[in-house]
Amino acid sequence: MANILLRSPYFVTVTTANHLSAQMALTIDGTLRYTIFKNAVSNRTVFEIATLCKDYFVANYNNLDTVSISYVITTYTAIDGGGTATSQSAITHTGYYGYSEFWDGVNQDFDPDDYELTNTGDTQIIYLPENTAGFAWDMNSGTATKATISTTATNVASTSGNYTWTIERVCSAKYSPIQMRFINKNGVPQDQYFFLKSVENVNTKSETFKRNIFSYSSSNYDVKSHQTQTFNKTGKKRFTINTDYIAEAYNAVIEDIMLSEYVWIYYDSKWHPVTVTTSALQKKTSLNDKLIQYTLEVEDANDIINNIV
Repeated sequence: MANILLRSPYFVTVTTANHLSAQMALTIDGTLRYTIFKNAVSNRTVFEIATLCKDYFVANYNNLDTVSISYVITTYTAIDGGGTATSQSAITHTGYYGYSEFWDGVNQDFDPDDYELTNTGDTQIIYLPENTAGFAWDMNSGTATKATISTTATNVASTSGNYTWTIERVCSAKYSPIQMRFINKNGVPQDQYFFLKSVENVNTKSETFKRNIFSYSSSNYDVKSHQTQTFNKTGKKRFTINTDYIAEAYNAVIEDIMLSEYVWIYYDSKWHPVTVTTSALQKKTSLNDKLIQYTLEVEDANDIINNIV
């Protein structure tokens, strides 16, 4: 069993002796979704399954969601599924909506018994407001497990016992912290707080046309009528948010946020899906910048006006 990162390719290679073709029966979340035939090349057949499986991932801001993956390989002694068939035992995996990096190579997995899933840039530091609970994730016996952080905790041990996270409490007397939640590179939910100044803007866009307001019945026109008429008017909220001063290693967390496909922020007493619109960011270092602090821009993923049909 492997923990597949669905945003990067995952290859299944068949090297059974003397096979000329192979079939993969791919089951996702308990339902057979794909039956794929491929002819072998030099006694080797390769299937890529992450692209197919990630379409069945459903993001949830409040829970860890994974994809259950199972496949059965059948090899054939002739091309196009002909000749004698031999089926192998079913192989099962768990799909996480994360990614590996280019330098990791193919089929990057994480240690099922020792891996920090919450991305802290290897600092094991988590920044939280005072009197605020939180959580962190690691692998424990092959399962992603959440450790709960109490409102007063200054450290918390991982469920596997391999890590102890230091909780740095940040007092934000002037500004109300903005809580962000995102699916990180390891495919688990993670919180990041932005403690400094935040600014809310509304951006709108629309189309217009010029209409004839002349009335033939009166040979006149109403000066209160719109000659230029607006239509398809929409708007979104946009936020500029700022971190507090953070450890240099947290550059990796900011990068992770910018690469995440699922991000939410909490405001107006509810969670809002947002898009990170900051597309470029210069990484800061203690040597060059001394104190490290970042500004990001995010935009509501949904229009202000309900236009769902």
